[in-house]
Amino acid sequence: MNLKIFIHQYLPAIVAVLTIVILSALKANGFQELKKRATLAIYFHGNPSIASQVADESLWTTVPNLETCDATNHRACMQLVEHTDLTSSGVLDATKIELGTMNTGIGFIPTRIGGTSATPFRPINRK
Repeated sequence: MNLKIFIHQYLPAIVAVLTIVILSALKANGFQELKKRATLAIYFHGNPSIASQVADESLWTTVPNLETCDATNHRACMQLVEHTDLTSSGVLDATKIELGTMNTGIGFIPTRIGGTSATPFRPINRK
């Protein structure tokens, strides 16, 4: 009979403590960090024949550019980045991902030359 009373009195507290421990363990293992990440496409809005425009981070935004970005490495088109790599206005943050260029003979494609972001560089270019 004492066990039944003990369970009724302390079961809610035991469940609460276990819930806190489990949620803390998930948070420590990066569960919250995974929820915060979101990959976005950013698009180039400039002339891919001008290197300085391809390297200009302010010309890379979340607004689609109406080009077919088919992964042919001839001209700049789009990149996949984390939402934390953008400014509040949806423009690529140059302190997070600093761009350079590579001449393809037809135009220029972006290269990454610096920045503080740990995001892998993932350009998707076009013909």
